[in-house]
Amino acid sequence: MIERSPGLEVWSLLCGRNAELVLRQARKLSPKVVAVADPRFAPSDVLSGPDSMRACIEGADMVLNAIVGFAGIRASILCSKLDVPLALANKESLVTGGPLLGDFVRRGMIVPVDSEHSTIFRCLAGETKRPLGLLLTASGGAMRDTPLDELRLADAAQVLDHPTWSMGARITVDSASMVNKAFEVVEAGWLFGADLEIDVAIHRQSIVHSLVRLADGSWKALLGAPDMRVPIQYALQWPEGELYPVLEGDRPTGWEELTFERVDNHRYPAFETIVSAVVDDHSYAVAANAADEVAVEAFLQGRLRFGGVVRVIEETLRRHDPTGLVDLETIESIDSDSRAVAEEVVRVLCL
Repeated sequence: MIERSPGLEVWSLLCGRNAELVLRQARKLSPKVVAVADPRFAPSDVLSGPDSMRACIEGADMVLNAIVGFAGIRASILCSKLDVPLALANKESLVTGGPLLGDFVRRGMIVPVDSEHSTIFRCLAGETKRPLGLLLTASGGAMRDTPLDELRLADAAQVLDHPTWSMGARITVDSASMVNKAFEVVEAGWLFGADLEIDVAIHRQSIVHSLVRLADGSWKALLGAPDMRVPIQYALQWPEGELYPVLEGDRPTGWEELTFERVDNHRYPAFETIVSAVVDDHSYAVAANAADEVAVEAFLQGRLRFGGVVRVIEETLRRHDPTGLVDLETIESIDSDSRAVAEEVVRVLCL
């Protein structure tokens, strides 16, 4: 994508541990700064350690934050402090740190990269009237047709077999549980207004990447084959960069019949659990994310069956005491405490 976009240049590359990959990318893209955050995995001639993230962000015109999970919040907050526009692919930044990034959003400094939020962002562009609501689409994940009595015993191989998207392991599991969609509802509230009606529908074909209900009641959507290059390119070229056709062979005549279904709370109990809890207090989102990260890791390691993921989340939320999210230290404390609770629940469920 960078090579096909003359107006784009890579300023820096940062990874957590995969030094081999980031060095291979650096040889190809010639960035000014290359860093491996974890010093244990960094070659001696590569920047690493706690200051490496700041070194990568300073001097950039825009930062693409695609760090996986809660770990990504520090990069987003640092961008806000340094006043560097953010292309956000790390939904956990707003799910857990929305109160700290709200002003950054309101100043127009965050461009969403999640396909659903990118779609809404684009559909709202040019609209002068406040929309009536938003509808996020969801594929339903790999287990959407599995009989309910078999669902809780599903293993990783089944859950990771996603029907329409090729994604990382955690997001694929979260797609099957609809935890990711609960978090996307929270994220949409921070990006576009929590007072908007935000609904979700199962859309198996993954062609309609969410919809906006306009002031007159009509619907506006972005359609196309599922390909993350589309929202990534849009974010990196925002607001006026040149776009090139990513989906060159995509035509409506090649799409399947487009269908939409209500979310079945019996099949996806974690979705309603998280959305309802966050309405009561935003700190529940921090606890839910921590519990989910612990539970999904245990599931992928074979220590927990699929049905155990929602049980870990439910019990962690039940034990959580609502707390005001006044700073990053408070958020990290809630995250740490919730992980400890979730690990305890996993150990009980594994007995």
